[in-house]
Amino acid sequence: MKQRKNAIVKKKPSIFSCLETRIDENTVDQTPQLYACFQLGLFPKNQGLTIANALRRTLLTESTNCSITGVLIEDIKHEYSNIKGIKETVFDILMNLKKIIFFSRKSFFKTQVSFLSEKGPIVLKAKNLKLPNFLFCINPDQYITTLETNSKINMTIFIDQSTPKNFSYFTNRYYTNFSNNFFPFKLKKKFIQNQQSNFLFLDTQFCPISNLNYKIKKKQSKKEIVFFEIWTNGSVHPNFILKKAIQNLLLNIIPFHTLRTRFLNFEDYKNKKIQKIKSKKIQKILSQKQFIQKLIKLDLTNFPISLETYHSLKKLNILTIGDLYLLKMQKNLPKTLTRQEFLEVHRLFKYLKFYFSKNINTDFLMN
Repeated sequence: MKQRKNAIVKKKPSIFSCLETRIDENTVDQTPQLYACFQLGLFPKNQGLTIANALRRTLLTESTNCSITGVLIEDIKHEYSNIKGIKETVFDILMNLKKIIFFSRKSFFKTQVSFLSEKGPIVLKAKNLKLPNFLFCINPDQYITTLETNSKINMTIFIDQSTPKNFSYFTNRYYTNFSNNFFPFKLKKKFIQNQQSNFLFLDTQFCPISNLNYKIKKKQSKKEIVFFEIWTNGSVHPNFILKKAIQNLLLNIIPFHTLRTRFLNFEDYKNKKIQKIKSKKIQKILSQKQFIQKLIKLDLTNFPISLETYHSLKKLNILTIGDLYLLKMQKNLPKTLTRQEFLEVHRLFKYLKFYFSKNINTDFLMN
């Protein structure tokens, strides 16, 4: 039987190899691109297209990238404004910022902040941005704007790492809450004054893939091989994002692997589930009874009541919380208590309301 299993495994070899990798140049903005060609297989007949389509969609929706998502420019309320002493409009500056490509040494979930504060005359480029130590700019010579003499610009840039499907999370409210938590207390007052100038959002492309092609080649053995061609913007290698896409696809499918055995033995599965739920309920009831049994034996000194109230209750032979609760259940609270003492007892019951249910039997308290 073992030999037969080994024979079956040998008949299904898997191929995952990189055929070619190179650095290309983007024809639109002359930025470098990383290109790689992969082959995956061998797949059964007519299964190559299914797997290729699933991988393609996963690559385009699940691949993460670092991009500028929001900008805050001092004294600017909208992107169609002009800044004195600056050649470009705010809209042109935003478009130039959008072209900046970042590489991160590690994954991050919190928005990163970069600052740009310069006085003219100067030509601002991506290398002038002050970035966190784990973020790097792939195209440092990317042009941003030109400042003339006696002109200045103060800019706060927000950088996020996300996937294309999560872009809708980055709203005005999101950045307002983040900024209130980010800035120190001394600077919050100044930030609130500058907050009159709204956040300027960029229609960011979080997907690092600039182009993606695949083709299916049929072998003589009725098997299929899928060839993937991937171009990225240089922030990540195609090999990394393809492996990540395969992992994400498997993580979404593997949980359904055990469904068949569950459906085949549905009655057994159902009975086991019912027994498990019943045993949990019984354990919960037992643990609750044990807890209450210990609670009602606690002396009143363990609870937040004054010394006068404790002595008054002690004179009435009420020493534990169980004695006091029994009187309340029988509606025989002593009338000798002062108003202040009565309020303390009432406050104590309000405090313990969570632990005592209405269906506690008085016999249980007396035992």
